[in-house]
Formats: sequence, C-alpha cells, structure tokens
Amino acid sequence: MPVEADHLLTERVDETLVVTLNRPARRNALTVALVTALGDVIETAPADQARAIVITGAPPVFCAGGDLTDLSAVADEGALAVSESIYGRFHRLVSAISESPVPVIAAVNGAALGAGLDLAAVCDFRIAASSAQFASSWINVGLVPGMGGAQWLTRLTGGARATELVLTGRTIDAVTAERWNLVHEVAEPHELMARAFELGKQLAALPPVALARSKAALRRTIADGLGPELATLGAVQGTLLTGPEFAERAARFRKGGASGTSAK
Repeated sequence: MPVEADHLLTERVDETLVVTLNRPARRNALTVALVTALGDVIETAPADQARAIVITGAPPVFCAGGDLTDLSAVADEGALAVSESIYGRFHRLVSAISESPVPVIAAVNGAALGAGLDLAAVCDFRIAASSAQFASSWINVGLVPGMGGAQWLTRLTGGARATELVLTGRTIDAVTAERWNLVHEVAEPHELMARAFELGKQLAALPPVALARSKAALRRTIADGLGPELATLGAVQGTLLTGPEFAERAARFRKGGASGTSAK
C-alpha cells in the first residue's frame, strides 16, 4: 500500500533536502509504506542534486518506533511475510542511508524510540533538541532492535551502555545521549533546525566526491558485520512478531493508546 501523500514531506533548503515524518497523530510511527517511501527519497536524493539530507519528525516527536497496528497486520500473515514485507523494506532503508553518497543528518526534535532510535543511529550525524528522549524500546513489545540498533548503539556508545539500552529499554535524555556519544550535539528546540541547516550548508560546501568517499570509508569499518546481522534479524524478528509475547504486548499498548514500539 502506498504511503499517504502527506505522511512524508520533502522540502529543499538550498542544497539540503529536508524530509519530515508527518504522522503526528500516530507519533510519526513507521509503517511499511512510510519506510518504503523514505527509502525511495534517500535513494533518489543524489540524482536530485541534494548535497545533504536532514530527517526530522512533525512535532512534538521524532519517531515513536514501528506502528504496532501496521506491524500486527503483517504479522497475521506469518513469519515469512514479516521477513519479506517488513524487514526487506526496513533493511532497505538502513542500506539506503548507509550507502548514500550524501551525508544524512537526524534532527531529533522529540522522542526517538525503538525503530525511531535505530533510524537516528544509522544517520551520519545526530543533533538533538534538549527536550529529546531516546529509548531502545523494542524489548517492551517483545522484539529485538530490528534495524541493526544493537550494532549501531554498540558502535556509538560502547558495549556496556548499549547493553543497558537494548536489554532494559531505558529512556535517556538528550544531555545523557550527548555524554554517551549517541548524539553529536544538543540544541535548544527553537534552534534545532537552524543548526541542522547550518551543518547541511557546511557539508554542501565540501568537495562532493571526496565527501562521499570519506563517508564510504567510515561505513566500511562496520560493513562486514552489518549484512549478516540484518539477515539474521529478518529471521529472528519474523519469529518474534508472530509469537505470543509481541501479540500480548502489542494488544496492551494499543489498548493504552500507544502507537509505536514503546509505551512512552
């Protein structure tokens, strides 16, 4: 099913492409269609002459994770459908960001939970509003970090802190996230986008081929482990999404009015 036209907004600001997750009523939770559309935008950005990409969310949330209603509907079709329909699309997005020659900046304007945290973590830069919160909340709904979050978090924060985030689902604030090297810097909420545009302009002024090759060099440091990890996650998550723990937790959160992979 194609994404609703207004669920993903794009805007050019000079040579920076701004992409906004625009499902505020659902806390910008990711559906299969939204993830597919976002992957399309990332993949076509170089051809559209974008020199930097900023991903943000419609206020007040960056992204509350995967949409539980959407995930449950696919889970009802069985583990194979989950692996192919969901994680083929989610992992394509991870690869699109990782392999894009264009630097990608996450402007984290609010909560980044579950898949929202993984989305921010795979980006090249993360700037957070001081009001932002971060949680690897997959565990709360009986899932594993399905977009390679365990690998990204270990790379960014170190093994001990990644273990705490992934296994407990702990929520941390922006100041802690900066101290743990999860984000590059923290800005006041009203200054966040201006700071993201400033960084985008700085990147756009650099030699594009050298910048692309430098990004590729950085990505090769984890490339050997990423592919096998994503392949494993597709199978593991397929089993978990069709299992009793996810069904029970998802029903509980939907009853409580939660949209993404967190009760927060």
